[in-house]
Amino acid sequence: MTTMTAANRTNEDTGDRGNVLRWTILLLVLEPILMYAAFFVLNSSIDWPASLGQPAAVNLPLIVEERGAVVVGYGAYLAYSLLILPLSVMLYFALKGREPSPLLAVAAAVGVVSALARALGIGRWLFLMPFLAEVYQDPASSPATREAVEVAYTAFNEYAGGVGELLGVALTGAFWVGLTSVALLRSGRFPRWLGLLGLLAAVLLLPGLLSVVGLDVGALFAVVGGNVLLIWMLALALVLFRSRRSSGGLLARSQ
Repeated sequence: MTTMTAANRTNEDTGDRGNVLRWTILLLVLEPILMYAAFFVLNSSIDWPASLGQPAAVNLPLIVEERGAVVVGYGAYLAYSLLILPLSVMLYFALKGREPSPLLAVAAAVGVVSALARALGIGRWLFLMPFLAEVYQDPASSPATREAVEVAYTAFNEYAGGVGELLGVALTGAFWVGLTSVALLRSGRFPRWLGLLGLLAAVLLLPGLLSVVGLDVGALFAVVGGNVLLIWMLALALVLFRSRRSSGGLLARSQ
């Protein structure tokens, strides 16, 4: 009876872990799709991300003209950012093996903060900026009203943009990927190149923090780092998929 109960519990644990792996792999594949969809839609419509540095007089009319593309593009970007929250938690359970992993637990917590900070920064383009754009483009708006809109646009861009891009991407985003990659290297159950690729992505995201001290050198690093991050996600998905399919792979070795 005890043996049968233990066997049933083992089968349930294996099934639960298999479900976690399936959802983790799905999210790891879905994230690059959402991010590249956001890039192509926004780049072709409002010249994103170069447009982020443009003043209100340039961007607000574009938002009115390309309202549909802005909603679709930033909607995909917001979905990508919010899905980092469940992904970071699922990676903890998918990668930790039999024993708890304090390093992966910290990485998961940092990933949750990253997702929320990113969402705050992106949300302005879906909720606040369209309203400001309509007021700015309204023929009935006075010069004083347009000037006030420009001030609000600049102020909120500095605040929400700083939270999203600096806190959400350059700081917590880099640390989430970096800590997860260190855990991959330390576990000994994953290809070494996978951990090194994640560390490279983390290092390339960090220079974005230099804008705090007035050094605008992080834009190129952020673009390259972002692409390396998406490649890392796809590579991790492939490794997890192959391990799950293999009888002697990750799932079997971690029980």
